[in-house]
Amino acid sequence: MLIIGSAVFCIAITTWLAFNSIAENLAERLGARFAEKQVLYDKSRTLEPLIREVALARQLSESRTIRKWSEDEQNPALEEEAFGKLESYRKHFGDGSYFLAIAKSRHYYFEDGKVQVKHFRYTLDPSNPKDAWFFATIRRGAAYQVNVAPDVNLNLTKVWINVLLRDRDRVIGVLGTGLDLDKFIHKVTNIPQPGITNLFVDRNAAIQIYPETRYISFSSFTRPKEQQHSIDLLFKRPADRAWVRQSIERLTHHDTDIATKFVYMNGKRYLAGIAALPEVGWFDITLLDLSVIMPKREFWGMGLAIGVSVLGLLAILAFTLHRLVLHPVSAMIEATERISHSDFELPIMDSNYGELGHLAENFKAMAERVHQNQNMLEAELMNRTSKISDTMKILETALRQERENRQIQSNLLTMLEHEIRNPAAVISNTAQMLNVLAREKQPDWQPRIEKIINSVKRISLLMSTLSEGDIRITKDSWLKRETGDLNRICSEIASTLSQLHDRPIRYHALTGESRLWADWHLVGIAIGNLVDNAVKYSPPGSPIHISLKTCETGLLCIEVADSGPGISAEMQSRIFDKFIRNNESDVPGTGIGLYLVRWIAQLHGGIADVTSVRGEGSTFRLCLPHRESR
Repeated sequence: MLIIGSAVFCIAITTWLAFNSIAENLAERLGARFAEKQVLYDKSRTLEPLIREVALARQLSESRTIRKWSEDEQNPALEEEAFGKLESYRKHFGDGSYFLAIAKSRHYYFEDGKVQVKHFRYTLDPSNPKDAWFFATIRRGAAYQVNVAPDVNLNLTKVWINVLLRDRDRVIGVLGTGLDLDKFIHKVTNIPQPGITNLFVDRNAAIQIYPETRYISFSSFTRPKEQQHSIDLLFKRPADRAWVRQSIERLTHHDTDIATKFVYMNGKRYLAGIAALPEVGWFDITLLDLSVIMPKREFWGMGLAIGVSVLGLLAILAFTLHRLVLHPVSAMIEATERISHSDFELPIMDSNYGELGHLAENFKAMAERVHQNQNMLEAELMNRTSKISDTMKILETALRQERENRQIQSNLLTMLEHEIRNPAAVISNTAQMLNVLAREKQPDWQPRIEKIINSVKRISLLMSTLSEGDIRITKDSWLKRETGDLNRICSEIASTLSQLHDRPIRYHALTGESRLWADWHLVGIAIGNLVDNAVKYSPPGSPIHISLKTCETGLLCIEVADSGPGISAEMQSRIFDKFIRNNESDVPGTGIGLYLVRWIAQLHGGIADVTSVRGEGSTFRLCLPHRESR
């Protein structure tokens, strides 16, 4: 009896240990599969808001208005238009805020809708460590950068989306938005399922997102490695630290999609899963506490039932032992193997096998719950992926429409160039023939004919410049400058155009110094365009007034005033843009004249603007630097 009792006791202990090992192995395998799905789910849940903000910020960085204003920050018209563009995007950003840092002036603009401020908040200082993020972002040259950092000047801590603002290959600023750090941490780490902890690190294993913010390595990409808060603060075992860094390297080189392993944090054992987030340069580390997710106490009742069943079965025939123990356990082992290979079609386990039958039913129920959770995670992952795909399609459509609009403008310029070049060629050929005849019969005509030939050449050169798309205003060598009297030029233009249009055009001369160093052909075109514009939009027979004044900025300003219908405030900010016309459909025009006026003013280092009130007429100004020579 003692031998039999000892044998029964040993068999019972062996069976219990085997069951405990099976249960632990099952929990670990299920946990590993669960960890992989949870990491993918967390990856999708984290990427969605970041990718959306990155996509919006990159689309904003393509705005020509923002780029122009960043180069000419003192231009009030560009400033108004740029702030309008920034405000329209601010309303779509998740945090309702934007920032713009201009490289030329180092001015930092920020707006979150709480206080409408249309001026910079502060100036970035390269010697100030708090502003190091700006200069580091420019040096790195990446299209965008995700940076978790506080802004001491604004008293804000955010997950910042930094997007480079470029003019071709030249960086002219950094713009973007930010997500409130506390809200972002709550969103990506607040998981209803207990026993799950998330943290996010960068390529150097510096902590970017963690529920306890004291562990976060703020502004990590501006600091040396020894000053960063890395995973060494959380994982004390060297083997765990080495595994995390090795996994980051493998994920970076696409050697694997997900890495899993048991690690210890704060003395507790976790099943860790790591996945790469290449879109933002981060890595998602999900820690599963299996003692919470799948506690062993859920198996205790089953284990006790197995023990009792084994003791009873040992008193019966070996056949009963085989039927009631070995067969169900074998089925469970097979089920475990199937589940480890994501096969949830479990073998038939008869519930009539006593307590082991109930264990089999509970096992099947647990496997079904795991299967359902897996399906839910996969469905959610597909849904998030679909949303990201839809967002990318919308952005691609917008970019395609922008390219089509630019192509239409290019075609229109090509057509305009063609329509002007042909008549210009006829005029040039005719003038050259007349010049040959004038040498013999009318020599006094030659200066006028040569003036016509030179004017046609300048028109052809002007159209060639227009056909290039955006006119360059930095080619100062293209100008043919001479010193001249602006009073005399304005008087001659007023007299000539008065006869041409059969309208009273009255010139009010400047009594002081009016000498300029300028390209007088271009200046004449600009003044002529302003007068032509005033004639077209004012009542027939009404006088046009041309005045020459000295502005408070020291510029010489030609003012052309009319008594037309006036221009709305909204249109005034855009009236000098290419192809923009006032809303008068019965007045002919192409929308190029005022654009050329502003271009000519900028070539000379001046400005062009307008003041107008609806129903009271408009006054256009062409202001040029007051200097005689260079």
